This record gives sequence, C-alpha cells and structure tokens, in this order.
Amino acid sequence: MDNIVSNTTVKLQKPFLSFMRDFQRTKLYRFEVEVLEQHPLNKALTLQECAELALKYNPEILVKDGRGRRHAGASFDEQLITLPIWSRQTVIVLHEIAHTMVNDHKYPHHGAEFVGTLIGLLSNESIGDVSTNMFKFRKAKLKYSEPWIKWVMKQHHVTSTQTCKPL
Repeated sequence: MDNIVSNTTVKLQKPFLSFMRDFQRTKLYRFEVEVLEQHPLNKALTLQECAELALKYNPEILVKDGRGRRHAGASFDEQLITLPIWSRQTVIVLHEIAHTMVNDHKYPHHGAEFVGTLIGLLSNESIGDVSTNMFKFRKAKLKYSEPWIKWVMKQHHVTSTQTCKPL
C-alpha cells in the first residue's frame, strides 16, 4: 500500500485490486473431474489437436507445451495456454480457452461469466447441449451467466437447440 503523509497523520490507501475472490474454483474443478471429464466425447488430445481446438475459438491464442509444469494454465493478457501432457483432453483445453476469452481483470477467474463461456464451449463441442449443461451446472450450485453462453454460441454459429450427447 502506498503511504500518503498529510501534516502529521499517515493515511494508507487501498491498492487497486486486479483480482477478485474466486468463490467457485474448488467446486468447478470437482465438477469437471466428476462429471465433465467422464463424458464420452472428452478425449485425449495431442498438443497439435489442442492447438487446433484452441484456434477454432480464439484465433489469437498461443498453445504451449507445459511439460515440467504441475498445472495447466492460461493468460487472458497474453492470450496463452500452457498444457502439461496430463491436461491435454477436450474438457481441460476448453476450460483454458475460456480463460483467454474472459478478462480476469474485470471478472472473477471462475465466476459466472467464465462458467457461461465454458458452457458455450462445451456445448459447441457436443459435450452436453446448452440446456443440459445449464441444468447440471445449476444442480452443482455453480453460477453461470446466460448472456455469456449466448455470446459464445453466437460467435461460433451454433444454436442452443442443437442435439448433442448429454452429460
């Protein structure tokens, strides 16, 4: 914190917070492992297939080999995802792509906007349809933003009534 001295008193200014509390992270990760990663269309991918999937939704994205890292990672600012070998599966890659589409300086890392984006991406890849995904996420008590789902669906020309394999 910056100290500001005025006469004899010292005031501490609150610093600008570039992050927000990530209330849904643990619940979302658990849901992904227990539900989404079990979907039959969640498949193992090569790094090249990960890059092709990522570029389908974000033409600016850079996909890096994450060997030597413990966790997959993404950066909105750098438009970058890093994928260790274990993380190269459809659901996790879509999760990381969603991070590059939602400004984490304005919205929580795993907040309703992020989850809405993820639902749109999952539905586009036939990992559940929009209504089934919304039901499953709601049942898991995960908050999502419907306008963000619609935004992803509109950007990628997929209708929410498209038939897909359910979760």
